[in-house]
Amino acid sequence: MKRILYIASFIILLGSLLTYFVLKNQETNLGCATEDIRKGACGTSGFNESGLEGRSLFNTNCAACHSLYRVMTGPALKGVGKKYDSLTIIKFLHGEKTAIINKDYDNNCMVFKNLTNEDILDILKYTDHSR
Repeated sequence: MKRILYIASFIILLGSLLTYFVLKNQETNLGCATEDIRKGACGTSGFNESGLEGRSLFNTNCAACHSLYRVMTGPALKGVGKKYDSLTIIKFLHGEKTAIINKDYDNNCMVFKNLTNEDILDILKYTDHSR
């Protein structure tokens, strides 16, 4: 009887882990070939080089606190470039925290002085054109 309980527990744990990794990979497009992303596969609407660079920059700088589709530590960023103009977002990310006032969040976003204006525009292309 104990053996059946151990096997059932192992199967449930393995299934849970598999489900977690499948869902995580689906959201972040891990494992997608660059050419598939350019064509619009893997949850994207097709990117040029700047959109691919934006995806990489997003994953490096933003993904610890933000997702495109769900609230995490910070708000979901899908379509943020359509909500605010790009100059306002650039000022906000370079340290002018009064550039964006949001009553739902406390504006504790990190300052990204290392990101150039072009880098931020690439991130916005990614956030605004992902499916």
